[in-house]
Amino acid sequence: MSLSHSNFSKKPIMNRGLLSVAVASSLLLTACGDDDNDFNKQVSTPSSTTTSEFVKTLSQEQIDTLIGDTADTPDAECGVTIEKVSYATVGAAREATNATAALMIPTGDSDKCQGDRPVLLYAHGTTTDKGYDFTQVGNASNPAVGESTLIASNFAAQGYIVVAPNYAGYDESKLDYHPYLVAEQQAQDMADALESARAVIDEQKLANNINYTNIDDSDKLYLSGYSQGGHVAMATARLLESQNKKVTAIAPLSGPYALAAFGDEIFKGNVNIGASRFAPLLGIGLQEKYGNIYEQPSDIFLDKYADVRLPSNTAFGDLVTAGEVPNNALFQNNPSNPALEGLGKGAIFSILGGYDDSNYLIKSDFRAAYVTDAINNPDGLNVANGNLLPAANPQNNLRKALKDNDLRGYVPTMPTLLCGGNQDPTVYFDTNTGSITKLLQAASANTPNSNLNITVLDVDRDNADARPNNTTLTTIGQASMNTWDINDVVDSVQTRFSNSVQKVKDDATAQGANPLLAFYSNYHGVLVTAACTQAAREFFEQDFDQS
Repeated sequence: MSLSHSNFSKKPIMNRGLLSVAVASSLLLTACGDDDNDFNKQVSTPSSTTTSEFVKTLSQEQIDTLIGDTADTPDAECGVTIEKVSYATVGAAREATNATAALMIPTGDSDKCQGDRPVLLYAHGTTTDKGYDFTQVGNASNPAVGESTLIASNFAAQGYIVVAPNYAGYDESKLDYHPYLVAEQQAQDMADALESARAVIDEQKLANNINYTNIDDSDKLYLSGYSQGGHVAMATARLLESQNKKVTAIAPLSGPYALAAFGDEIFKGNVNIGASRFAPLLGIGLQEKYGNIYEQPSDIFLDKYADVRLPSNTAFGDLVTAGEVPNNALFQNNPSNPALEGLGKGAIFSILGGYDDSNYLIKSDFRAAYVTDAINNPDGLNVANGNLLPAANPQNNLRKALKDNDLRGYVPTMPTLLCGGNQDPTVYFDTNTGSITKLLQAASANTPNSNLNITVLDVDRDNADARPNNTTLTTIGQASMNTWDINDVVDSVQTRFSNSVQKVKDDATAQGANPLLAFYSNYHGVLVTAACTQAAREFFEQDFDQS
């Protein structure tokens, strides 16, 4: 239920940094051409299932050109060598499969680019494009260009070794579906990618590959991810922590952590932007995991849309044009099913885009069965003085599956930053980050010696007058004693976010577009992405004690 780049309006207004990626795409024609390096060949690690292949090397100047002069991204300290790692992993039903990941290695003479380097394990946001490939930094013809370039410039070019899985079901994976938000599988996929990337680094160092000889894995591991990736990053932290593996700090960003409550809110009427993308991904992935979500896709989806398979090699817009999926409408405009009578249609973005008389995705009878169970067995977040946890005993199979992948109840013991924006029309902040925050506050209060270190940042202070009982910065446990200048960082992030919002609205007005639609279309996939990435980078720059 999360998306990295939403398309609510036909033509979202992009910020200058992402526009500069497209302008600079021709730069990659030269960046990809280092074929006289003897190590730019496919190399197998000691495990026959893990291989790596050189993709490109980018200089500091090329990275700075790609990102443009965006104020929230620092100048590159390092060049970046990018390799594609292919590794073995599992699908939702634990079936054997394969996946690929980007491995970004900092290069250069600066102290930040050599010696012991921290590792960032990064989880990307939702995409319906099967060809999504995080190794394609700066390549405007690949759908991963925006997010991969953002992470390369903010982390790899600042001295981090970056491991960014494409996930099972994408790129060269043989899996014919993606286990979307299946927490156990996605965490295992991330762990498999990390282990394989570290094996590649060790092997390439033994082979005296010049791209690896000057760097070492410092054993400091950071986890982050945006949108879907925020959920995946938190699930991965939970897995690694259960295995007693060291994690230095984590920064899940704008994730659907309270998956069960989020599903209830949507089915009761508040349809998020991107809903017709998320529903097929989620339905197919959960069916592969549990086998009981439906007997056939037409049990859930309108017959004319029942054959849609996501991710796809066909762009989502082309699928819409072909009549294979609606643009955003999830539900019937005026259903006759009595179980749905009296339900509202949510916020303005839901009213405008979430409903249609005939071109909607989910059958009303399926929706009614879900809503009936949500009323009879309510989520603890939706009950007065509730426990904020998923329903104790849901009967609907989809609600059971969402509960099984809901991350409420996990209490991270490593330093943690949660970040998002309170007006997010794609991943609702109060439902997800807000509920997690309250649970972590309670955990800290109930166990004062737990040494929790949790910082929660809402990057959007523009509507503070409408939220007088909400703060945009929350510190839990020991977080107030962290070494960064938190007030300066928060002010910088929020000011830049506010300025970016105003620019999106101004650009929309200048182009004759609706500024409100531009605001909503860019909020999750552009505006909050950049702001929370800046916050995560500055959060990780603290010298956390890993003992």
